[in-house]
Amino acid sequence: MKIIVSILCFVLSFSTTAQNDSIFKQANDAYADANYKEAKRLYQNILKNGQASSELYFNLGNTYYKLEDLANSIYYYEKALKFNPEDQSIQNNLAFAERMRLDQFERLPDSEVDKTLDDFITKFSIDTWSIIGIVFLCVAALCFGVFLLFKRTLVKRLAFGICLGFILFSAGAFVIAQTQLEKVKSSVYGIIFQKEKNLFEEPNPNSNTLFQLHEGTKIKILDQFRSFYKVELPDGTTGWMTTENIKEI
Repeated sequence: MKIIVSILCFVLSFSTTAQNDSIFKQANDAYADANYKEAKRLYQNILKNGQASSELYFNLGNTYYKLEDLANSIYYYEKALKFNPEDQSIQNNLAFAERMRLDQFERLPDSEVDKTLDDFITKFSIDTWSIIGIVFLCVAALCFGVFLLFKRTLVKRLAFGICLGFILFSAGAFVIAQTQLEKVKSSVYGIIFQKEKNLFEEPNPNSNTLFQLHEGTKIKILDQFRSFYKVELPDGTTGWMTTENIKEI
C-alpha cells in the first residue's frame, strides 16, 4: 500500500512540475509579447501551485517593473536574491529598481575589517559553502586513505598533513555556511506596500512622527509590539510603524 501511495505521489509531483513548466513558457511568451498583465497572472499561478525559484521571482520582478508596480518589483527581486544571492542580473535589476523609489538612504559605513570579512563570507551562497565543505572533506578522506595504504614515512607524513589541512578547511566552510544561515534566520526584512507610511517614535499612532516612508522601501524588522513593528532603516534610524501594508521578504 505504501509503495502505491509513493508511486501516486511521484506521478502527481511529476505532472504538476510538467504543468508548471508549460505555464512558465506561456508566461515568458506573454512577457516577450509585452502582455505583462497576462504574464503576471501566469507567473502567479505557478506560485499558487507551490513552486518557487529564483527564475520565477526574477521574472515576476521584471513583470511588475514593466507594470510600474515598484513595491512588488523590489519585493520579488529580493525574493529572487534570497534563492540566488550570487546572480549578477538580479543584483543589477534590484539596484536599478531601488534607484526609482522616493526614499534614498546613506548606508552606515562598515569598518574595513567588517567589510572584508562580510565580503568573504557572502562571496558564495550557503549551499555553495556547504558543497565546498563536503568536497574538502572528501579530499581529506582520500588523503587519509593514502596515509593508511602507503608505508613510506615521507608519504604518510605528507598525506596526514594534507588530510588535517583539508579537515580544517572543511570545518571552516561549514562554519561560514552556518554563520550565513544564522544571519538569514535572525534578519527579517520587509517591503512597504503603501504610498506613504509614517515612522513613529513610539508604538503609538499619537506619538511623534519622525518622517514618512514610501512604497518600495526595504526595512529591517527588529521587534513587534501589538500592531506595530520596530524597524531599522539602512542608515541606522530606528522607529515604529504599523504592521499593515508591509510584506516580509
